[in-house]
Amino acid sequence: MTQSFNSMLTRWRSKAGLKASYGLRAFFLYIVILGFLSWFILDHAVERLNDGMRQAAESVMVDGVNILASLIETQIVKSSDLNVSLIEKVLATAKERRFLATIYQVDKVRMESDLYITDSVGKVVYDSTGKDIGNNFSNWRDVYLTLNGQYGARTSFTTTDTKTGAPKAMVVAAPLFFQDTLVGSVSLVQPIQSLESHLNTETAELRKTMYLATGIALLVGFVLSILFSRSINKIVNYADSMANGIEVQQPQLLDQRLSDLAESVRNLRLQLDGKEYVEQYVHSLTHELKTPITSVRGSVELLFEDLPEQDKRNFLANIQTSNDRMARLVDRMLSLAKLESQKNPIEVSSFDIVSTTNRIIQERETLLMDKQLTTSVTGPETFNIKGDRVLLAQAIANVLDNAIHFCHPSSTIHLNLRSKGDMVVCNVKNTGPTIPDWALSKVFDRFFSLPANSSQSHSHKSTGLGLSFVREIMARHQGTVTISNIDTGVKTSLSWQQIN
Repeated sequence: MTQSFNSMLTRWRSKAGLKASYGLRAFFLYIVILGFLSWFILDHAVERLNDGMRQAAESVMVDGVNILASLIETQIVKSSDLNVSLIEKVLATAKERRFLATIYQVDKVRMESDLYITDSVGKVVYDSTGKDIGNNFSNWRDVYLTLNGQYGARTSFTTTDTKTGAPKAMVVAAPLFFQDTLVGSVSLVQPIQSLESHLNTETAELRKTMYLATGIALLVGFVLSILFSRSINKIVNYADSMANGIEVQQPQLLDQRLSDLAESVRNLRLQLDGKEYVEQYVHSLTHELKTPITSVRGSVELLFEDLPEQDKRNFLANIQTSNDRMARLVDRMLSLAKLESQKNPIEVSSFDIVSTTNRIIQERETLLMDKQLTTSVTGPETFNIKGDRVLLAQAIANVLDNAIHFCHPSSTIHLNLRSKGDMVVCNVKNTGPTIPDWALSKVFDRFFSLPANSSQSHSHKSTGLGLSFVREIMARHQGTVTISNIDTGVKTSLSWQQIN
């Protein structure tokens, strides 16, 4: 019944790649995506932080250079000629000053800015470094734009070395006026290296924050991957249990889509079972009914001929026997089909299994007397258990019928009832022929039966459904049924769990 579902489940698991954990693969993909996003965001944030610090520094430099320009205009520019002697003394004194300014986590101990002044044609008349006095800076962007009435600023290498990583400086300029006449420009120079210490400090803090956030995200992702993997494993185990015919409750999952998947697996199993169930039963029943139908047809055809009275009686008896066999087949098939297709919980009640067993034996007293058989029941005098009373009684009755069917005449059938932990065990032993080794694996197959001894009448030929019925009853009680050969004959053991 479950072969098609098992093969389909195997193919599905193979295609889905369940050899590798869903959670591990999802977590690995999550790490890759998170790592890329973290790197991108951190790189972009550092770049934006660098730009922001330069913009902030440039804004402060604009204020500073305009203050210097105003100071130079009022104190130094006395004519169209520039007298830089005073500013030269001020700058020299400022550069010699030593102080300690702790700006957040960076210590500043000296002045790092420089200053140069040009005349109206861009010639440097003062340079705080003393290196560029007399040079023509009219082509430099800060001087050129300022002398042309625009805002002048630039970022340039401080040496002739223009390789990556070479030192650079930010330069901001302001115009100098004398009686509303443009007489030159003043440029404030700020080494970018002085800003990089602040940038490195803030970048380190930003990296720590990003690493912490990434670590938390990885932890959350790991937990979510475990939850996701557990949900998938629940669905897989649920599908495996259904494929093996084990009744389990549908798993409750937090994600609605996964719950829908579990429900789809359940519906698919039910649909496949229903289709295969009907096909198999129709095929099996057709095969088993073929023999008695053929027998009835042959007997009816012969009855139309002129036969002796005794032959007619024999043919009528054959029709009756075949009819009884077909009735038993149909009845047993219906009982088994009803039990196998039943999805509702079994009816649990508390009852004495010993008295139930004794009643079953009494109901078969005629069969026992016909073969001169006796029974022996060992175990507790009373044994109260919980389970489906009707189904368990039918299981014991079927096993006892088998024992009577194959038992040697004038012998004893031994029944033993006992508990084993939370399990109930019922052993039935009968003397008689053992089961061939090749048949031991087939005794629970539908319609499989072995011939009894020659004294068994044809009217009581086994339907081959009894042990299948017993196995299904045991499965409904989370138990098992086994058959084995012993020295004196055959032993059938029923073991089931008490249901609370």
